Amino acid sequence: MHKKKEERMRDVKVAIVCDPLVSGCNLDRYVQNIVEAFPNSEIFTAYSDEEYLEKLVEGKSVHTTFMQKLPKRKALEELYYILQPFAYRRLKFDDYHIVISISKGFGKCINSKNLKHITVCIEPPTFLWENRRKKYGEMNEMKKFLLNIYSYIFNSFLRKKWQEIDIKAMKACTSVLANSEIGRKKILKHYGTNSVVIYPPVDVRSLNSFKKVNRKENWFLYLGSIEKGVGLDFVIKASVKSEQPLKVVGLGDDMDGMVDLVRKLNAKGYIKFLGKVSDIEKHDLLTRAKALIFSMKDSHFSVIPIEANASGTPVIAYKKSAAFETISTDNPKTGIFFEKYSVTELAKILKNFKSERYNPDNCKKQADNFASEIFVYKLQNYVKDVLQNI
Repeated sequence: MHKKKEERMRDVKVAIVCDPLVSGCNLDRYVQNIVEAFPNSEIFTAYSDEEYLEKLVEGKSVHTTFMQKLPKRKALEELYYILQPFAYRRLKFDDYHIVISISKGFGKCINSKNLKHITVCIEPPTFLWENRRKKYGEMNEMKKFLLNIYSYIFNSFLRKKWQEIDIKAMKACTSVLANSEIGRKKILKHYGTNSVVIYPPVDVRSLNSFKKVNRKENWFLYLGSIEKGVGLDFVIKASVKSEQPLKVVGLGDDMDGMVDLVRKLNAKGYIKFLGKVSDIEKHDLLTRAKALIFSMKDSHFSVIPIEANASGTPVIAYKKSAAFETISTDNPKTGIFFEKYSVTELAKILKNFKSERYNPDNCKKQADNFASEIFVYKLQNYVKDVLQNI
């Protein structure tokens, strides 16, 4: 009976609606695992690019809107936000049993009519609710000029209008999935809507099957973007203060600033920037590191601490970050948290950190709780509950 029910769930025809599927959107894990849960599905988005589509499920067509034909979509991304709510409303979902949207923007702003609509809210749109401004970086003068116009219009009346659209879209959903307890609280704060937490899929299997290391090496690892606000400057200062070597993997607009900081601290011998690395190199670094340092303060769910555990490596993280939900401090012990976001406290932890106190197998077992298979199983059961009459 259970097997027949599972087969029937896999036959459910699902419309998977996503924010624009472009480089940097990081939706491939979600899409791939939802397709695994519901093979009889199709993918919809405002627009996409070929580079990103290579990451998606082979043989799955992607339905786009009129925005697919617009020029310079990457360069004019912010200006094209204006068209996204209208574009998503024009999508049609005839002959589908249910819609599952995956969104941290306007992807949930669809017209699902009488269909059930589950939205996976990665996070409420930060450009609407947290007033995060786009950094100019290396933009040319024309784009700076266009963004200044956009910012003026946005702050004058678009923000309020878009917030109304965003709230209305959320309220129209049959049910809402959050990716963490932090995410659930943000959804309740901004929308007044309750949600259910299902942690995102993590490719644990390929990570914990990576080569075993007989011993940890004497350096810590930072893995992530190099932008202002991620706390890398904080990690560098703590590493220097504790005289502990640090390897930094990642790229971002604040790379020059971090290199300057290392120079000012006269700490070139302690800090090594590795830039962008391949997946194999990343796995190798995660396996050999003494520990991963996760420095985000108010982060939503991140796969990085789980990837570290899946590689047999413990994590050092801020207690108020989403890593608190994924790292265990006892039975099994897979990491440690610092209570205060201070260089002195982190430096003390780094100075006294002992790798031998953390069993690699326990770290891997903890990561197994967030494996893709768990996500697929929970999502199938959740959809079954929503479609009670299937």
